[in-house]
Amino acid sequence: MMFLTACRVPNWLPTALLMLAMWGAERALAQTVDGVEARAVVARRMVDALANSPEVLTARAGLRTAEADVDSADYAAYPRVDLGMSGSNGESPSRNNPASTVDSRLSASLKYTVWDFGRTSAKKQAVALARQSALMRLDQSKEQFLRQLFVAYLQVSRYELLVEVGRDSRAALEELERLESRRVRLGGAGITDARVAASRLALSMNKSLQFEQSLQDARLKLDALLGEPLPVQGLPPMQVPKAWLALERADLASESDRSATLRAQRLNVDQARADLEAEESARYPAVELTFIKRYEYPGGFSEKARVGLQVSMGSSAALEALARVERSASRLETEEQKLATLRRELRQKTLSGWQRQLLSGQRVTLLSSAAGESDAVVDARRKLNLAGRETTLALLDAQVEANNTLIDWVQAIYDMRVGEVELAGDTGRLLPEEGHEVPWLMTLFTDEDYRRDVRTRLTMARASEPAQRQGHPAPVSLAGVPSFRIGLTVAPGAVSASDATGSASNVTFFRIEVKPFEVSAGSW
Repeated sequence: MMFLTACRVPNWLPTALLMLAMWGAERALAQTVDGVEARAVVARRMVDALANSPEVLTARAGLRTAEADVDSADYAAYPRVDLGMSGSNGESPSRNNPASTVDSRLSASLKYTVWDFGRTSAKKQAVALARQSALMRLDQSKEQFLRQLFVAYLQVSRYELLVEVGRDSRAALEELERLESRRVRLGGAGITDARVAASRLALSMNKSLQFEQSLQDARLKLDALLGEPLPVQGLPPMQVPKAWLALERADLASESDRSATLRAQRLNVDQARADLEAEESARYPAVELTFIKRYEYPGGFSEKARVGLQVSMGSSAALEALARVERSASRLETEEQKLATLRRELRQKTLSGWQRQLLSGQRVTLLSSAAGESDAVVDARRKLNLAGRETTLALLDAQVEANNTLIDWVQAIYDMRVGEVELAGDTGRLLPEEGHEVPWLMTLFTDEDYRRDVRTRLTMARASEPAQRQGHPAPVSLAGVPSFRIGLTVAPGAVSASDATGSASNVTFFRIEVKPFEVSAGSW
């Protein structure tokens, strides 16, 4: 039986541990506060960009026009007052007493439409539907702008992470290419292997430069949508809440009907139907109640007021009304076909996006596991390379494969994020309530950073760099072993005649050269 001797705890240890815990808590709180502040800054900038975007301002102008049309249709139902004045200056027709005369007339009339076969009410209904359609187009412009803004935001975040991956991959391949070139100089590898390593490095550098260019383009697009660059160091992670996308296949058809685009098209159909009813009513004459009063000067003549009913209908007006009815009927049919086409495309797009999200989740899980396996292969081949049991070229192949797997993983993560935004837009969930945009946007910024696993992999890869780069000595089993380069030279030569034989003969000489050379740490 073995007993462990208890040692006395120093007096300063509890205090030091307490101070360390307080320091860690303060750091964590500071990072949390900084993250919340960054999210609030981004949310406010997005709200300002939404309010000042040309698409939304254009839709608001269209809404004001529709509201003016509603007022105009209401005014058309009011009694109409007409006031006319005419005057003339001439001479008296008498030859004996010519004199200048002034003749002026003032007339006033009041007309009120008593019956127009429902044309006025149909017009009022049509402009009311046009106003609702303008409201839907305003919502549609907001939804489309936010969708475009969110995708641009995610693209910047995507390429920021890909640039990090590319730089780490480039650094790892540069080190391996340096080691392979060194082996060539020492005679441990052929020049072809060095060229292969240089080619792999060039391809990696090209891919890294492509990521940097894509990042610049994505930032320019995001800055253009926001109006100015964001004043934050790193973009907070954005993700559509999972509750928004908790959809079943059977509910996709009804969920797609919530789209602002589809609702606006339904209102366009209703407006076209109301316009058709108004034009059909215009084929019949309107009955108007009239009141007319005329006053003439000089003489102070006043015509007696006349009250009556007026019914008028011209042949040209009737023919024109028939043409307008046919045009309105064609417009209604066109809008109905547009609605059917839009409904079909939107439902297909919603179903496709929903299925894509299911597969995207599987891709992320699969590539996450593959990235771990690739890192394990790289680590294993690195150890074998340090022990002299694996070539640097094989390690290079494993490193390239790990880099490509990591890039595919990042792409899959952001493909999933972008797909979530598209699906939320197709189901009408990218529309904040007026006046509550900032709290709504704050729900899109999550504390769960889906980039953390990738960056953890990068950190682990940096910690597992080759021993040559970190200055570690070669393995003990190889560090003390003398190393030699052995060469064989075959040369023909002639031997002169000896006294015994009295003749000369040709022989072949074999020469073995053994030259020591230095093997640096880990370069086997």
